[in-house]
Amino acid sequence: MLSRAHSWLDRHPAAGDTALAVTVLAFALSTMGGARPDPTVATVLVSILLAAPLVARRRAPVAVFAAVMLACGLEVALVDEFLAANVAALIALYTLVAYAPRRLAAIGFAIALAGTVPFALRFEDFSSDSEALIAVVLVLHIVLAAMLGDRRHAQLAQRARLAELAAAEERARMARELHDVIAHSLSVVIAQADGARYNPPAAASALQTISSTAREALKELRHTLGAKDAPLRPQPGPRELPALIARTRDAGLEVELDEQGEPRPLAPAAGLAVYRVAQEALTNVLKHAGPRATATVQLRWEPGQVTVVVRDDGASRRPSDGRGRGLAGMRERVEPRGGTLTAGPRPDGGFEVRAAIPA
Repeated sequence: MLSRAHSWLDRHPAAGDTALAVTVLAFALSTMGGARPDPTVATVLVSILLAAPLVARRRAPVAVFAAVMLACGLEVALVDEFLAANVAALIALYTLVAYAPRRLAAIGFAIALAGTVPFALRFEDFSSDSEALIAVVLVLHIVLAAMLGDRRHAQLAQRARLAELAAAEERARMARELHDVIAHSLSVVIAQADGARYNPPAAASALQTISSTAREALKELRHTLGAKDAPLRPQPGPRELPALIARTRDAGLEVELDEQGEPRPLAPAAGLAVYRVAQEALTNVLKHAGPRATATVQLRWEPGQVTVVVRDDGASRRPSDGRGRGLAGMRERVEPRGGTLTAGPRPDGGFEVRAAIPA
């Protein structure tokens, strides 16, 4: 129940804090009268001064705590009875410890502890023989409020750390997406432009491929960056591999798709990993394997996993340690999902990238 209350207060801070202040004041006013003397103007005024600052407690925790402490000082000076509205002091301390910097929270805690002495000595509600006991009770309440506030502070800090990690992961994801989209598309464009330069009769076809590749890249970039005018569409997966093969073939690379096993639905992240591994591997073939290289993309549907293997027979100039940015991006897609990726020269020439992704 406490977590649900915190969740509601987080979503509606102004309304929640206002409701809390009104509740504290209504509770305080309801305790006045009865067996006690009629409330005085000072009693009502100080109760209002104690409860009212809680309206802004999370927006200005330090200022609210200071205002409530000043109201407590007026209570000691002007009021002859211990007010139920003093619960506002515990709430203000809790809020200070939960939301303010640690140094200010420590100062506020010390001030609240020091205030127990004049309260225990001042009010007629407390027997003169029990001042020490009353001080202990007040201290326990203050310590409990501070402990609850410290727990809330730890929860908020953990939430902030998780949000920061999520933001960093999202930045890394977008960097991988942008790298894969741009690198592949520019490789196709460069290959077509070079082909048109050396073979002018093929220029019209090359320009058409360049245009379609650039448009497709622009769509993917808008989708990745969340452009408002870009229509929502699913992430690419194994079903889009034939189109990828066709675009790569248009760029001048002889490449074939070999699919084995019975295709089945994949989780979006796993499907995207399959597609991006094939895309990046073909991009590397275009960039490094030489003008007369050929390649094969093998997609194997196996029990519990799907394996994608990209082989070429070119004179690869890629480093064999797998430290290239593209290979690193492939690892970042595959390994966090429990998969494995290997990449390196083949014994009979060329290069091979093999990724096994849990399905």
